[in-house]
Amino acid sequence: MPVPSWVTSAVGIYCIIGSVFFVVLCVVAGYLLVLLADLSRQVKSLSGKVQSLTDRVNTIATNVESVTSDVGVRAKGIVKLVDEQTGSALKVLEYLAPVLILFGAIIKIRRAAGPKRR
Repeated sequence: MPVPSWVTSAVGIYCIIGSVFFVVLCVVAGYLLVLLADLSRQVKSLSGKVQSLTDRVNTIATNVESVTSDVGVRAKGIVKLVDEQTGSALKVLEYLAPVLILFGAIIKIRRAAGPKRR
């Protein structure tokens, strides 16, 4: 039985359209490969920049830690000095407290015993 002409025409058109789509698919795949290669290059470049920034941040963090440690040591020294000075001042006040109380009592007695002015 012979094959009708419309079947051979349909198969021919199908093959031509399939071939065109295959060529377009190959072109698109090639373009995607070029884009992926470019993207890969950019990611590598960005990775280098990120590593550089990470090194800088680590350096800054080390410097900040050093400065913070120095400030902490100085602050402790200042607190110790202030504490010692405060202790010295309180000792002087302890020695002078009875004298100041006596002086205040004398002033109150003089005011109470003195002449009242109107």
